[in-house]
Amino acid sequence: MNKRAKIRLISFASAVVIGLTAWGVTSTVTAAKYKHTVDIANQRALMRLCEYLDNIETDLTKASYVNSGVMLATLSADLHKQATGAKTSLSALSSGETQLGNTYKFLSQVGEYTAALNKKAAAGGEVSAKERKTLQTLTGFAVKLADQFGYMNELMQSDYLSFEDMKSVITETEKSSEKQVSYLEGVADTEEAMVDFPSLIYDGPFSDNILSKNSALLASEKEVTRENARQTALRVLGANEKNLADDGESGGKIPTYNFVCGDFRVSVTKNGGYLLSVLSERVGSEEKVSFASALDTATRFLAKCGYDNMTSTYYATENGVCIINFAFQDGSWLCYPDLIKVGVDLTDGKIVSFDASDYIMNHRKRSAPEKTVSVQEAVGAVAQCLSAKSAALAVIPTPSGNERHAYEVTCEDENGKSVLVYIDAQTGEEADVLILMFADGGVLVK
Repeated sequence: MNKRAKIRLISFASAVVIGLTAWGVTSTVTAAKYKHTVDIANQRALMRLCEYLDNIETDLTKASYVNSGVMLATLSADLHKQATGAKTSLSALSSGETQLGNTYKFLSQVGEYTAALNKKAAAGGEVSAKERKTLQTLTGFAVKLADQFGYMNELMQSDYLSFEDMKSVITETEKSSEKQVSYLEGVADTEEAMVDFPSLIYDGPFSDNILSKNSALLASEKEVTRENARQTALRVLGANEKNLADDGESGGKIPTYNFVCGDFRVSVTKNGGYLLSVLSERVGSEEKVSFASALDTATRFLAKCGYDNMTSTYYATENGVCIINFAFQDGSWLCYPDLIKVGVDLTDGKIVSFDASDYIMNHRKRSAPEKTVSVQEAVGAVAQCLSAKSAALAVIPTPSGNERHAYEVTCEDENGKSVLVYIDAQTGEEADVLILMFADGGVLVK
C-alpha cells in the first residue's frame, strides 16, 4: 500500500470514528430529552391521580351523610367522573391493570355502587344503615389510596422519587415478598388490602362561582376618577402620597385603577371606588402573632375599607400568613357568596393581602324568603347517622351561580367528625353537605 492510500484509509477511519461519536452523543442527548419528557408526563399524571383520589375520598364521605336523592345523584355523577380520571392517570404510572388489579376494581365499582344507591333513592327508597356502613368502608379504602399516592407525590416534589424506579419497584414488590424500597411498601400493602374490600351488591365549596357573572354591586355605581381611587388606596395603606405610584388599569368583569406602593399592589374599582384587592410579596418568617390578634386586625381593616357587617367564618395559615374568610351578615342570614379574604402576617401582625372579588360580584340587597320549613324540620331532615348540634340561617351559592336560603345545621358523626348540612329553608331539601376540617393552621371546609 502506497503512502497516499494509507493517508486515505486513515482519513476514512477517522471520519467513521468521528461520525459514530457524533451519533452516540446525539443519541444520548435524544434519549435524555425523551426521558425528561416521560418524567414530566408521569409527574403530571401522579399529581392528577392524587387530586382525583382526594376528591373520591371527599365524595364518599359526603355520600354517607346525605339524606336526599338529589344530593346523592350529584355525588354519584361526580364520583364516576373522579374514578374515571383516577383510572386514566393510574394507567400512565403502571404497566397494566394486572399489577394493580384490585385498585382498578375498587375505582370501577365505587362509582357504580353510588349510582345504584342513587337509583334506589330515585325510586322512593332510602339508604339503609348497612349501605351507609359500606360507604364508610369504601371511604377507608379511598383514604389509604389517597395517603399512599399522596406520599409518593411528596417524594416526587422533593426529588426522592424516580419514575423509572417507581415502575420497577411496584412490579417487584407485587411479585416478591421482599420489599426493596421502604417508602413504597404502603402502596403494595394498600393493593393487598383491596382484596378484602366488600362485595358490592347493586344493579349494574362555596366559591369560584363568579366568572360568568357581572357584578351585582357595581351595576348601578358611577365611575370614579383615578384621583378618587388614589385617595382610597392611600387611606387603606396609610401611605405617604409620594410613595404611591400609578400602575395602569385592568379590564374584565371588574375594571380597576391599579397602584403600587413599595412591595404592595392595590386595585380599586372604577365603578364605585371600592377596594378590590391588596397584594404584597411579603412572606411571614415566624409566627409571633396569635389568631385572636390577627382576627382583630383583619376586622378593623375591613371597617377601615368601608366593609361593614362582616362575620369571620374560616381561616387557614400558610407560610406565616393567616388568611381569614369573612361573609356578609344580613340580619339573621350569613351570606356566604359575599366573601372577603384578608391575609395577616403573623410575624408582625400587618395586613399583606385582601381580596373582595366575591363580595363585589355577589353583594346586593336581598329579600329574605318566608321560611316554610321550621328549624325543627330542618334538623329532622339530617341523616340519622349524624347528630345535630346547632342550626343557623345562611345564603349559599349553587353551582349554576344562583343562591339558596338554607338552614346551616352543624352536626357530628359517630366518630366525632364535624359536618355541615344545608337544608333549603323553603323546600326542606338537602342542598349541600360540607366536611369541617380542624388543624393547627386553621379551620376549613371541603
